[in-house]
Amino acid sequence: MDKYTLQKHISLRIRHLRKQKKMTQWELSEKANLGINYIYNIENKNLNIKLETLEKIIIALEVTEAEFFNFLNQEADSEITKTFEQISELPISKRRKLLDAINLILETLEQ
Repeated sequence: MDKYTLQKHISLRIRHLRKQKKMTQWELSEKANLGINYIYNIENKNLNIKLETLEKIIIALEVTEAEFFNFLNQEADSEITKTFEQISELPISKRRKLLDAINLILETLEQ
């Protein structure tokens, strides 16, 4: 499995939702309070972004975390939202460890 599959998914999802909402990269950068070059790099270079940055982008795109990650199970949405909220409250170092663990699990599942 490609090591950066999640990063690519996030980059593609940001671009897809931005275009779906007929927003330019400039408009997204303004709404998310991020630089235009940073938005370009996220969308085109699969930049590894912080969860705080992803949250800013999700808010600027006016979607929920569940909509962003395209979760289909409506019953699980509230549990997923709660989990994302808990993750966002973790210190950055713990979030990095959690992401590493998730990536390891995903790699194991692909084998």
